[in-house]
Amino acid sequence: MKTNFTLSKYWIESLLLRYQYSEIENIGGIYFYKKNKLLKCQHFFDFEIKPKVLDLLLKEVLNDNTIRFNYINNSSLLEQLKKWSKDNNLIYKVIDSWEAPRLSIDTSIQNYLKCNDKKQIKRNFRKYMDNKAKYKFIFSNKENVLDLWNDVLLIDYKSWKKSENSDMKSLDREDLQYILFLLKNSNDSSLVVVYENNNPLAYSLMFKNLSDNYWYAVKWGASYDGRKVYAGIYCLFSHLEYIYKIDNKLNIDFWGRRNATYDLLKNDSIVREHLEISKRK
Repeated sequence: MKTNFTLSKYWIESLLLRYQYSEIENIGGIYFYKKNKLLKCQHFFDFEIKPKVLDLLLKEVLNDNTIRFNYINNSSLLEQLKKWSKDNNLIYKVIDSWEAPRLSIDTSIQNYLKCNDKKQIKRNFRKYMDNKAKYKFIFSNKENVLDLWNDVLLIDYKSWKKSENSDMKSLDREDLQYILFLLKNSNDSSLVVVYENNNPLAYSLMFKNLSDNYWYAVKWGASYDGRKVYAGIYCLFSHLEYIYKIDNKLNIDFWGRRNATYDLLKNDSIVREHLEISKRK
């Protein structure tokens, strides 16, 4: 059975923290956030949808609801949704499609970048190596995770994301989606926060997906002060060094889209889509 951390017990329980009960639709074990006739699936990447669940989803679409899936891999699931839409004369609309960057190496990030021909990312790594001693990098454990998370929210608040309403608290309390998994699953989650004189500057959050043994870059950010001193990129490099140290390899799915740093680091990619399915008028 296909699975990933967005199907896990803690991910699903976090939906109950994040949304009103009336806004959550459990359709055959697949969870949706429902608002204004739009059902947004809360699971990503690749997973199984059984035929009986598709029958229930068809009833929703025929009742004038639109179903949205985000971050779906180019996979059998995507083909299944396309075929289901066509067979039922539904509108299948691609909202966005892109190559999501990935990194898969059996060596350290330092060794990997020695052979990388991207000058900008190599310069950034040299800056990190020259300056990392000036900063404190604190990694999450069972004792400090809540303190670190409070600093993550402070970094988010003091960044460009707040002014553009794209910080976690502004995005339908996205912070509540991650904190439970971070608290309850310390073996498969990793958070690092970088400080200068006890001032939190940047953070990086990753969750491990046991089905493919990739670490997924869930969130990454820096405050205005952090951006001035490249703390965000330093934090990411430190996190990659840490993951290599514990796994003796680096399998990273950068999850997001159109990020220059991720694109410079990648040596692989996977096509992903945002899509909507609706009834023909």
